[in-house]
Amino acid sequence: MDPDRPVRGFSHHHTDEQLAAYRKLTAEQKLRWLHDAWRLTIDFLPRERREVWRRMRAGEI
Repeated sequence: MDPDRPVRGFSHHHTDEQLAAYRKLTAEQKLRWLHDAWRLTIDFLPRERREVWRRMRAGEI
């Protein structure tokens, strides 16, 4: 990591137990979870907040 470069975006952590549980899911279960999370975001998150999230993922902020 470059100390002169500002930190942008975000990160998160998962426990070994959470990763093991995820590995046990079928591909269909993983895709269904992803789709459900996406729908929840689209349905309930304000447009302005979605834009902030997009900018964070892109490393713009």
